[in-house]
This record gives sequence, C-alpha cells and structure tokens, in this order.
Amino acid sequence: MFKNLAPIILFTYNRPSHTERTLTALMRNNLAKESILYIYCDGPKAEAGEEQKQKVEEVRYIVKKQKWCKEVYISESDVNKGLARSIIEGVTEIINQHQKVIVLEDDLVTSKYFLNYMNLALDFYKDKKTVYSISADRPSYSRFKIPKDYHYDVFVSLRPFSYGWGTWLDRWEKIDWSLDYLNPFLDKPEQISAFNRGGEDLTPMLISQSENKIDSWAIRFCFAHFSNHAISILPCISYIDNIGCDSSGVHSGNNEIQFRKDTSIAPEVPRFLDHLYEDRRIINSFYSSYYPKKRPMWKKMINRFARMLGKENVFTIKKKVYV
Repeated sequence: MFKNLAPIILFTYNRPSHTERTLTALMRNNLAKESILYIYCDGPKAEAGEEQKQKVEEVRYIVKKQKWCKEVYISESDVNKGLARSIIEGVTEIINQHQKVIVLEDDLVTSKYFLNYMNLALDFYKDKKTVYSISADRPSYSRFKIPKDYHYDVFVSLRPFSYGWGTWLDRWEKIDWSLDYLNPFLDKPEQISAFNRGGEDLTPMLISQSENKIDSWAIRFCFAHFSNHAISILPCISYIDNIGCDSSGVHSGNNEIQFRKDTSIAPEVPRFLDHLYEDRRIINSFYSSYYPKKRPMWKKMINRFARMLGKENVFTIKKKVYV
C-alpha cells in the first residue's frame, strides 16, 4: 500500500512508565515492523536531583529494551534542551533526511491504526499545499461535536494539534521560530481576531512565548498555519490517548479526563476530505470549545429570531473554501 513510509520521531525525557506504554502501543501498530523510529532522549536539568537523574536513565534503558520498529535510532542529550528546542532541532534533522515525519511525545498511547492513518493522510494531502499538518488528535468529545450528517472521518481545522502529528519539509521550512513578527501582528486587531478563530487562547500563548513564560514550539507552529493561510487536518475520532495529563510532566498539567480518549473506535481506513473547506458547523463548534466567553444575550436573541423566520444564525463564522 505504501511505497515510502514516514519516519516516526519520539521525544522522551523522564517518565519511564509513560514512555514504555507509548512504545508498546506504537509497536502494536500494523505498520511498526516496516517503519523507522528515531528516539530523542533529553538530558537531566542542571539542578536535577538523584531521583530525577535516575528517571532519565530509566527512560534510556526502556527505549533500548527491545526493537520497537523495523529500525530504531536513539539520540541521547547530555544537557536538558527542553521540549521546544528538542522538537525544533529533532524534527529539522530528520525531516531534512526524509522530507516528511510523524511525531510523538512520551505520553501518547496510539491506536493500532495510528501509523496507517498518518501515512495515508501524509500521502493524500502531500500536494495540497494549504494543508500544513496532519493531526492525530482532536478536541475533547464533551466540548466539541461533529455533526451527525458529516460524511468524512477528518475535518479542516484552523488549529493544529500537537498530540501526534505529521508534516512535510516544504511546510516546516516556512516556520518563523523567531517571533520577530509579533509586534506588527499585535498592532492589527483584525489579524488578532482572525488568528483567534482557532481559539481565544492562541494570542495570549503567543505573547507568553515571547515573554519566555512558556516554552512552546506548538504555538509558533500554529501561527505559521495562520500566517501562511494554511490549515490542519484533524480526525473526527482520535487516534491518540494522552496519558500524561496527570502532573507527571513539565508541560502535562492536571486535567487528565479531558484528554483521555478511546482509540479503539478509530477507523483503519479513514474517509478523507478531498475538497478542502471549512464546515461552518464544525468551525463554530471548534471555536466555541476554546472560547471562554458566552455569546451575549442580544446576539443569542437575534440568532433565535432569525431561526424563527426560517433563516440561519446571524452570528456565525463564515465558511471559506480553500483551493
């Protein structure tokens, strides 16, 4: 089925049990025995105690414990690079060799069809240059609903998801990691509003990154989608179960229920969206799941009045067709 499988990159640090579960699930994928796996092991922090150093060593033992894929290459850092630098440098190194990549972190348990989905999607959307990434995860099922009459297994998203994703070299090369664009961007309210269609938390995260309050490669990757008029493809059913939101990691937080998903129902061969368009219902639902404010009552009343007249809601995000 596949002539050229994308290599997998796994980034690890100091969570041995999470890492082992991630690798075990990956090994059970039906394409694992045909895939190349690159594992980057970050080093301990300068101030790390013996317990933390021991966890780093345990992770390195686990990744070497068995042959998780057809070929496995392991890179161990003597210093702590942090997640953002590790991903930017690691992805750049491998994508320059292979032209495309699939990326995982050490707390992502995959569906057995994860590699199948990712490789199919990377092949299907390769020449559709407005697609900047393929995501394997989606927003919480409780917060975000797919319409029952939607006929595909993937949808267009203005926001990429970093829990299992893939991209191509020609898109990756266009990312500006410097944030030199931030001040001109912040001077244009209409651009802020447009960027925030992917969620009201996006601009605050971009500002936090510029102030070194967070260490995020993902928000800069997200802005690259926006600035290049690009989109991400997300699955209607997640191929990822995030087991790391349990306060065990640097960026994990403590909101486990929201990110846990049943991947057993993810389809082996998804129905791809061939004509790239934003389904207005999906975009609105997606935006609402990341929007902290309720719609004002007067807007709700106007929408209700419009529906009583047999018309559509007045206050919605308009549909845009991508070519």
